[in-house]
Amino acid sequence: MSEPSSRLTGRLKKPNPDSSELFLVVSRAAKHLIHSRGWRFGIADFLTALGTATESNRTWMFEVVDQAPSHYTTNFLCEWSSAPEYSIINDPLFHHRRVDANSDDARAFYQARLNGEILQNHISSAGPFLKQEFECQNIQSMLTIPIMVDGVWWGILGFDDCDAPRDYSDSMVAALEIAATLITNGILRERLEWEVNHDHLTGLHNRRALIQRIERSLEYSQTRGSLIIIDLDNFKRINDTLGHQAGDAVLKSVAALLKAALPRHATLSRFGGEEFALWLAEDGPTACSLAESLRQMLQDHRAEWKENDLAICASFGVAQMRPGKRQESTQLLFDKVFARADRALFKAKADGRNRVVYTD
Repeated sequence: MSEPSSRLTGRLKKPNPDSSELFLVVSRAAKHLIHSRGWRFGIADFLTALGTATESNRTWMFEVVDQAPSHYTTNFLCEWSSAPEYSIINDPLFHHRRVDANSDDARAFYQARLNGEILQNHISSAGPFLKQEFECQNIQSMLTIPIMVDGVWWGILGFDDCDAPRDYSDSMVAALEIAATLITNGILRERLEWEVNHDHLTGLHNRRALIQRIERSLEYSQTRGSLIIIDLDNFKRINDTLGHQAGDAVLKSVAALLKAALPRHATLSRFGGEEFALWLAEDGPTACSLAESLRQMLQDHRAEWKENDLAICASFGVAQMRPGKRQESTQLLFDKVFARADRALFKAKADGRNRVVYTD
């Protein structure tokens, strides 16, 4: 059953569907945001369910990628439309779009976003800023619900009506506010998973994540794979002479350099301090060749810190996975290959640093 319609400036408003059904739809659609690969892989199905249930012409979501007092920039993440003519997601105008708050109504609109206010707007009563947006996108009315993460404006969940204006009932808005909260929970879960598996300074995987990757790889093959341990030479000298901020700058520079030079299937992690580890599904000689090219690249690189160009070199220990005589756990196999790579690294240090040592 549809909720009653009314008239706005002589034009028949679009009727609302039964709001009690919308709560059920939101509840059932929540499963799409618990995707094994993260909420982003289920958001399209989630918006489809919301758009169909609300009978909107367009349901969409964007993320705020930049903010300043006088402007913000958004990126279109996902869209559902009831018909092809209502779709705008492929329009380059709406990707990484900068919005300048250079008028009173634009500033008020921006502030409402920052405050997390839910807004219902109609073209007949919109100010100059929003009216121009409506005309550009063929919108008659719009409901927008800010997505707030840790109290900060993260993005928008929006519902556009292009064929006729409408007023969403309080109960419909409440149901859709729950939908936005579910998205927020997905974002927070994604952040938590990232923090658990990554090094905060460099953005690389951490030790825990690398071990998990190796263990998954060993489930498919216990003979194909090599571990490279990389330790920056004389790194303590940088910390002692220039300070820990200089050391951090070097670590970030090295991480970016190594990551950019690796094949796609390789997994790079920061193990702690100035030590990095690299896993790749290749044999020992192939891993050794890669290690030597990385060593040379680091030797030729200069990390910038204030007015200093800092020379970098590193020692590499390489070991290939060795299958046991009997079936062994992936944890035990990892422990063994790590111990061998670590011994190779120790020898590289003892032999004068800035070299690659391989143990077969």
